[in-house]
Amino acid sequence: MTSIEININQLHNRVNFVRDLLTPLREQNLPVACCISRHQFRSCKVIAAHDGLPNNINFSEMYFKTFAADISGQYYELWKPIDQQEKLRLDRAYLNIFIVNRNTHKYDKLIAIHCDPYEENNELSCLYKRGPHLHVQKAEHPIPKCHFPLNLTDLDNVLSSINNITEALKNAIKIVQDEVLKRYQNLRD
Repeated sequence: MTSIEININQLHNRVNFVRDLLTPLREQNLPVACCISRHQFRSCKVIAAHDGLPNNINFSEMYFKTFAADISGQYYELWKPIDQQEKLRLDRAYLNIFIVNRNTHKYDKLIAIHCDPYEENNELSCLYKRGPHLHVQKAEHPIPKCHFPLNLTDLDNVLSSINNITEALKNAIKIVQDEVLKRYQNLRD
């Protein structure tokens, strides 16, 4: 049973958890700036990571530098109001990793770790989407649309609390740190 909820007065504390969650992706383990965005999405409150940009831009345009040259990240969580808006539930947690094209100044998606815990469709792909799952963006169609679950055998436990989903996301971020960013960093060294 999915139970990833917080009281609305805990949202500011969640910003600190997100900052800590993303720290391994930064050079010298420096914290990633995070905020509650002024822009809501589908009535959801948004926590977004950024590189010190003003809070008045849309969360979908916020990026942060990683320790690997020319690799940036984007992370946001969407918190949907429930229970007369006293409680919020995690609607989405998305980490996107981009290669920064120096010539065009565009962000090209490399991989993504997404989580849609309350996905309610009965299709098998929705089961894969509920927990943290991987998207391989730099691949031929249809691979970028595939959902590779990272916690399928432990999904009930992962989705049972905010602490468990945070731990699962932390483990997924560790994999991105070790298996993606360090390899790109080594290409530049």
